[in-house]
Amino acid sequence: MTKPYYQDDAITIYHGDCRDILPTLGPVDLVLTDPPYGEVSRPSNGLRNLDKGCADDVFYSIEEIAGGIDACLRGSVYVWCGTEQVSYWRAAFDDFGMSTRLCIWEKTNPSPMNGEHIWLSSIETCVYAKKPKATFNEFCQSPVWRVPSHSVTDHPTEKPLLLFKRLVQASSNAGDTILDPFVGSGTTLRAAKDLGRKAIGIEISEAYCEIAAKRMSQTVMDLGVANA
Repeated sequence: MTKPYYQDDAITIYHGDCRDILPTLGPVDLVLTDPPYGEVSRPSNGLRNLDKGCADDVFYSIEEIAGGIDACLRGSVYVWCGTEQVSYWRAAFDDFGMSTRLCIWEKTNPSPMNGEHIWLSSIETCVYAKKPKATFNEFCQSPVWRVPSHSVTDHPTEKPLLLFKRLVQASSNAGDTILDPFVGSGTTLRAAKDLGRKAIGIEISEAYCEIAAKRMSQTVMDLGVANA
């Protein structure tokens, strides 16, 4: 088993490739993750790791990552992805017998760039999938979440802490274990810790591991948004 990069009473962070670490983990109740992605090729359904800290690009297969998640998951999963990847993620989770939904984050403060020429870029997509006995604490709610975006670090794909807290509350209970196999700067872990959950994070970039570890050691909680 890989030695943790960071560990406290609630959070464990591993520095490494999630494909190597996922098979060593015990069961988790929720996966909430934002994989780095580029273009999807139809033959391989590839995910491209955009981390500039790696000497070479690292390519992941959607089916491979979905399989690793399925093997340790007993609840539900949220995977943020590009619109061109939605059908591939849904098909992968469907193959494992999960029920799926397309979810939308609508930014209430989108960038006005080119707004005089074209509709604003104000949404991001997420695929939700659940196993039959997964926790779900919301009732008759639409999977369209209206939350402002806000940049707090240099991470290229920031997500709001407020949004991630809602997803953690919706799909887990206090004391449950949350997993993020692409931890970035640690928003999933921060949300889990703030809400009394345990969490495991995996990150291939040591620079992002360091950012996430520093956030976990903060005694003053983040108050608004942060990046995944």
